[in-house]
Amino acid sequence: MPGSESRLLVPAEALGRLCAGAGEDSVKDFGRGFGTEIGRRVAARLGDPVSVQAMVEHLGGELALAGFGSLGIEVWGRALVLTVADCPLGEGGDALVAAVLEGALQRAVARDAAVVRIERSNGKARLAVLRPSTAASVKRWLAEGVSWGDALARLSSTR
Repeated sequence: MPGSESRLLVPAEALGRLCAGAGEDSVKDFGRGFGTEIGRRVAARLGDPVSVQAMVEHLGGELALAGFGSLGIEVWGRALVLTVADCPLGEGGDALVAAVLEGALQRAVARDAAVVRIERSNGKARLAVLRPSTAASVKRWLAEGVSWGDALARLSSTR
C-alpha cells in the first residue's frame, strides 16, 4: 500500500533474478522509488543543512539495513564517487544500486543527480554522482574505452 510502513524481505538471489528479467527502465524506476524512501528517512533525521560526510554516513546505514552492502565515499578532484562493497547482487545489481542512490540523493538533498557506475573490481563498485546533463558524456567516454580516472579528469576540466 502506498505510504504504509510495511516492509517485505526478499532474498538477494530472487531480487537479482527479477532485475535481470526486467527492463532497464523498470529497474531504474523501482530503484529510484526504493531510494526515495531511504532519502526521506535520511532527510527527516538530518534536517538542513547537512555535510556530505553526514549524508553518506546515514545513506550508508540505510543501504546496509536494506541489505545492499557497505557505502563509502571517494573524492576525485571535484568529482564525488560513492563506493558500494559487498553487495549480494554483485555486478548484476549495480544498475539497481545506482538507481536507489539516485532516488535517495534526490529526496534527501532536493537536487537531481545521476549516479553512474564507472568501475567495478574486487567486489566493489565505484559510482560517480553527476549532474544529469553530464552523465551521458561520462557513459559515452567509458563506452569508448576511456578509463574511469580519465573520464573524471575530463569532467573536471569541462566544468
